[in-house]
Amino acid sequence: MTRPVTVETIAERMKEFGTVEQVRKNRIRIRTVPDKIHDAITTAQAMLGFDRLITISTVDNGETLELLYHLIGSHRIIISLSLDLPRDKPVTPTVSDLLPPAGIYERQIHDLFGITFEGNPNMKKIILNEGWPENEYPLRKDWKPNAGVFYGGIKVERM
Repeated sequence: MTRPVTVETIAERMKEFGTVEQVRKNRIRIRTVPDKIHDAITTAQAMLGFDRLITISTVDNGETLELLYHLIGSHRIIISLSLDLPRDKPVTPTVSDLLPPAGIYERQIHDLFGITFEGNPNMKKIILNEGWPENEYPLRKDWKPNAGVFYGGIKVERM
């Protein structure tokens, strides 16, 4: 990084990964695809100084599941790398190899939304109990508990 990081610098460096949009004075959103997420994060870290992961958030948009990787650096600008994943097969590569704290967020997201992070070495349940029914993700808009099923030791009697 030889020049100061500005919104313009970020837009120029990140445009190869997808659409770049300034959403606030110090916030940039880059819409990308799963195949480019590793390269986008590597570029953001090495070329632009985005060296800290704030969080990974997820939104159920009804038709897709959107992942947002929020990164920040010493310049105090925040970028959000956004991926839209299909509901029927929400799969993306893990970024825990580039951002170790991402591993715990990926486990939480898998538990609650059912997104699979290929390459994550530890996808054990972290929020839901081990007895939680497979393929039931409680933060998806289309999820409804089934009568007669135990969810965390609580049996749903009727709907």
